[in-house]
Amino acid sequence: MNRFMAWQAIARGVLLESLRRKDLWVIAILGFIIILAASALGFFGIAGLEVFAKDLAVSVLSLFSTIVAVLTASRQLPDEIKNRTLYPLLARPISRFDLLMGKLLGSVVATWIGFLCLSLLTSVALLIFHVQFEIVMVQYLVLKMMGLVVLCAVSMTLSTYMTPQAAATMSFVLAFGSSMIVRAMVMASSTATPFMKSCFQGLNALLPQYALFDMGSRAANVGWGPAPAWVMGALLIYMVAYSGGMMVLSWAKFRKQAI
Repeated sequence: MNRFMAWQAIARGVLLESLRRKDLWVIAILGFIIILAASALGFFGIAGLEVFAKDLAVSVLSLFSTIVAVLTASRQLPDEIKNRTLYPLLARPISRFDLLMGKLLGSVVATWIGFLCLSLLTSVALLIFHVQFEIVMVQYLVLKMMGLVVLCAVSMTLSTYMTPQAAATMSFVLAFGSSMIVRAMVMASSTATPFMKSCFQGLNALLPQYALFDMGSRAANVGWGPAPAWVMGALLIYMVAYSGGMMVLSWAKFRKQAI
């Protein structure tokens, strides 16, 4: 079987499973609630609060897309092992690496669909407020989707080394607290010895830098232009390199795992 065809088939299975679990339907319900809330607030008018509305919108998108990404990616392999559906998959002419890549691609696609659906519904809510969109909002969406790739890769890798619950918990800690952890290490390294400073810098480099993909504050403000093209290119390289590194770690563990 062609490797890319195998990845595509496995990814399609992940997407169908997400639909069966009604994960994406939850996103639609959340979006419907957002529109109802926007309609209620729009009745009273929010003149002068456009920045607040946009900031609230990007915060909602970030929160729920992160939850969907972590829960989707972190349960892929554990569920296959628990339900004993991994055996027929590996009985086919595919390697364990192919299985990992297909699961990652499926998790990313399912997360992207949920994120884009929620983005569309949130956009409708903002239009109710008569909020003007700027080109930086498009860049925010693109970068957020790139960050979700890294988040899915990290969550899946952690699930090969931990229990599903521990992997999801650690993924949430890194997703919501990585920027605070990075700032803490930067502050600690400023007064540390040269050796400890090198250790802090090394740990900082190993942590997933989700904040690099978050342009929520920039997108929420009025009059901010998009980031330069070279920044987008650098973040794309970081996404590919970091996600690839995570998949190598995941494969190194999964290929030796007794099933």
